[in-house]
Amino acid sequence: MVINGATSPRNSIEMRASTTDSSIPQNHFGSVSSCKDVTESQVTDLKEDPYMPVDESNPPPSFPPVDGGRQAWSFLLCATVLETLVWGLPLSYGVFLDYYETVFPDATPVLQQVGVVSTGIMYLFNPPLALYFAKHPHHRPRSMWFGLMLVASGLIAAAFAKQAWTLILVQGVMYAFGGICLYCPVTAYMFEWWQQRRGLASGILFSGTGLGGLVVPFIARALLRSYGRKTTCLAFAIVYTLLLSCAVPFIKPRLPLPRRQATALSIPMRALKGNTSRSERTQRSSLQAPERPTGRWRYLHSSAFWLLFSGVLLQGLGGFVPGTYLPSFATAINLSAPVGTLSIALMNLARIPGQILFGHLSDKVSARKLIIIMALASSVSVYAIWGSVAAVHGGTTSKPTGTGTAGLLIFSMVFGAFAGSYTALFPKFISIVAGNDPDLPQILYAFFSFARGVGNIASGPISTALLNMSSALSGTAKAAYGVQGYGALIIFTGGALLASGVGAGYKVSKRD
Repeated sequence: MVINGATSPRNSIEMRASTTDSSIPQNHFGSVSSCKDVTESQVTDLKEDPYMPVDESNPPPSFPPVDGGRQAWSFLLCATVLETLVWGLPLSYGVFLDYYETVFPDATPVLQQVGVVSTGIMYLFNPPLALYFAKHPHHRPRSMWFGLMLVASGLIAAAFAKQAWTLILVQGVMYAFGGICLYCPVTAYMFEWWQQRRGLASGILFSGTGLGGLVVPFIARALLRSYGRKTTCLAFAIVYTLLLSCAVPFIKPRLPLPRRQATALSIPMRALKGNTSRSERTQRSSLQAPERPTGRWRYLHSSAFWLLFSGVLLQGLGGFVPGTYLPSFATAINLSAPVGTLSIALMNLARIPGQILFGHLSDKVSARKLIIIMALASSVSVYAIWGSVAAVHGGTTSKPTGTGTAGLLIFSMVFGAFAGSYTALFPKFISIVAGNDPDLPQILYAFFSFARGVGNIASGPISTALLNMSSALSGTAKAAYGVQGYGALIIFTGGALLASGVGAGYKVSKRD
């Protein structure tokens, strides 16, 4: 309806609502799902109106392409650098622990908690932070710079710590909160930049964890031995600040952030300006669809989610045990100390190609098959290779042999390639549960990481209890594998990894 050559405010709003509701279907991000019926006038309005929905499958020239291109690969490279740095230091805390015990010789129980607190916070606080960012996506870029400040401050404070308990606060709590503020936005942006090749991209990203666990320990050990704690922590603070300051600007969303809280109809602010009656304002307010408070939680009613969640939890129970105890196991069977260190390095090294390979396969192969393969291969490597080394070379009278060293190193590589690459399947798990819902990927990733973190933390006291067992079960385990305590630990580890195959039962949800 035209009045004196202009469209009335009421009809303008009605036209906008009608266009948004019917002719341009959209998702929760305001994305157009089909542009076949869009008229030329609507295209012109789309270009002029920053709040008009945009077709993500066929983006305008101002939007970078998905699954490739300079910006997508730049994002992936810088995100992998961030993954390497943020996770590399907590995974290398054993090196710091060895040195800290010489500085604070009477505080070993306190010092042991620093690494647990650091990794625990980064795993367990991922879900609440992901839920917050899902509601306030414009806070993600700011949180990354805030996280960088916390990481650097924590390392600087660790350099000047005078008491052991302060290390829990600075290298544990402060570093962990900074690390998760840096890392949490990465997974959300990953699902914008990569879609058809998401598994491969995620495998490359997650391989940074293995790279960090391979490189950072050797650097930290060399610096601590040569220059001490103060110089080492300050050097890490400076290097991390420089590298992350270069990487963070490239870790950005593919789609522009809204200038206000998005609504389903995305009515532009300029349409709401001007002198309007109360009835018109009421009508406009009614056109704005409310947020979907229950949509983000509907996956809790999905059997697929709980089966996959349980599988991730069980995999976390067994997947971290060898990385913690292989050095002490090498000592228990009279192998030299460098063999234990080398076994950890090879395990992290094997994760790099393993993450990339299984990530690539997850784009092409059913997740059900990959879950079964990884569960079987991981448990068989524990029982057949690690268990054989324990059975043949266990006992206090055994002498170190080349076969014992070779067997332990082979186990490290096989275990790292399969069990250490399990997170490469997370994007596939997410697509099974979330479908095409754009709200869920980061939230689901956070909850799967939470499950893995719970398994990691729970495996600590369980493993300690198994190693200290003096009951009949310990004697049975010793008879089976020849090394006091480690037999029970090997049985538990292999059993947990085998049970992680329960995730393959997601097939009952008929989504793959």
